[in-house]
Amino acid sequence: MSGTTETRNPPAGAHGGSAGAEVVGDGQSVRSTFLATLKRARGWIALGFLLGIAVLIGALAAGSGAQDPLSPDNAAPVGARAAAEVLDRSGVEVVRAGSLEDAVDALQGSDDTLLLHDPQSWLTSEQLGSLGGGIADRTVLIEPSLTILTELAGGIRSAGVVPADIVDPLQADCANAAARAAAAVSPGGFSYRGAVTCFPLPGDGDGDAAGTFATTADGTVGVLGNGEIISNGRIDEHGNAALTLRVLGSTETLVWYQPTQDDLAVTAGPADPLSLLPDFVNPLMLWLLLTALLAILWRARRLGPLVTEPLPVVVRSAETAAGRARLYQDAGAVHHAAETLRAGTLTRLAAALRIPPAHPRASIVAAATAKTSRDPAELDWLLNSHSPHSDAQLVQWSQELDKLEQEIRRS
Repeated sequence: MSGTTETRNPPAGAHGGSAGAEVVGDGQSVRSTFLATLKRARGWIALGFLLGIAVLIGALAAGSGAQDPLSPDNAAPVGARAAAEVLDRSGVEVVRAGSLEDAVDALQGSDDTLLLHDPQSWLTSEQLGSLGGGIADRTVLIEPSLTILTELAGGIRSAGVVPADIVDPLQADCANAAARAAAAVSPGGFSYRGAVTCFPLPGDGDGDAAGTFATTADGTVGVLGNGEIISNGRIDEHGNAALTLRVLGSTETLVWYQPTQDDLAVTAGPADPLSLLPDFVNPLMLWLLLTALLAILWRARRLGPLVTEPLPVVVRSAETAAGRARLYQDAGAVHHAAETLRAGTLTRLAAALRIPPAHPRASIVAAATAKTSRDPAELDWLLNSHSPHSDAQLVQWSQELDKLEQEIRRS
């Protein structure tokens, strides 16, 4: 009824008990709340713990050089710990030089061998000069650059990369005692020419063949073009072990020197900016990439299988080439067409003559001259300076280029 006030009695027991029994908040203690939070985040905590362990292991391994290729401390397939341990057990003192100064100090004794492996080209010509001049009784260079060859291996020349299609073992075919004892080694790496060239590449002929192992006339400097021969993963193949032990174990002391960024001269720039990063960055980035891929698989939208759909038309490569030629003809782009033909011919000739594509045209002209015995001026005119001005001249010039290419491939 309006105007009346309804009074409700409180529930029984609402005023019962003491004031200390009043509950404030969600009724959970600090400890139980903390434990519940840890339980919800246990996956991320485990992931962070594993990531920290991986970074710590990578940092420790990087500090000891145990991850460097061909390092005597690296037990991985790319390392060379097996060769170092066998040499040590055979009575050869293996000295691991951590810097240029350590290497020079270790070579002050008598009857020693220097092993130099500098794939990043950290050392300058002046620094390399401190390792020459007969400071070592024997010097073994692993896959050396042109600068290292010039400073430490006079008379030995680089001959390019060993073709990937060579898969059979390379035979010694030389008078060097270590090579003859090995008989055959694994192919790969780089090739060189020296006073004594061993393990020649097939098809190079007998005149001035290139091989993966070359020495000077007195045998004091040897160049090994395939560093995998002494690696843990391939030292047991063919005669790799015999060549490794005889070349590196011919003296009482072996100074194993692999330059690092700490040896970089103040006035010289780094060969590769990425190589200045700490070694643990690579495993860290790999771990982050794996984590991102797992997150993508976890949260990504589930898609069905791809549906293939036939294209409206399939155009053969010969038709596209003919169509482009007609466009050049209609536009009167004789010069552009000539440059396209010239670039294609130089690329194919460089591959046939085993010349890196980045080398200048003069190198290709010189190699083609030696291969065909033609007049150098004629080949320079044909490959470099001639520029046709009409369709007829373009056709005649292209025929001359094709004739030269066929002549080089047949020789």
